Amino acid sequence: GVEAELHSAMGNLVSNAIRYTPEGGTIEIHWRIRGSDGCAEFEVRDSGIGIDKEHLPRLTERFYRVDGSRSRDTGGTGLGLAIVKHVAQRHGGELNIQSEPGKGSSFKLVLPAARVRVTAGSVGGTPAPADASAQVA
Repeated sequence: GVEAELHSAMGNLVSNAIRYTPEGGTIEIHWRIRGSDGCAEFEVRDSGIGIDKEHLPRLTERFYRVDGSRSRDTGGTGLGLAIVKHVAQRHGGELNIQSEPGKGSSFKLVLPAARVRVTAGSVGGTPAPADASAQVA
């Protein structure tokens, strides 16, 4: 896959978290290799405003906005998550979204083990621990 695409997708998830998390909120970013199947996960979790369940199925549609006025105020176009989903699928992965209004959101980009090349932390072909660095192939 194209490394720049993945960087852009990950950057979009982080930018969204910054954009929709109020001052004093928290944003967590995690990169890990799952021990169960070797898949890689890039997760952005925030304590932002959250999203109602009714909107979750449509979030990755092009030009879909939960609140058009809010998106215009913050500079959103309604394309970011559609692009992230497309990039994930192009690399054989998926975008998982969980959110609860008033509590925040979690956006997890999951890439299959076949697309991950471990560069540190592996011993004799054994998968690296969850906190090892890895490159997406």
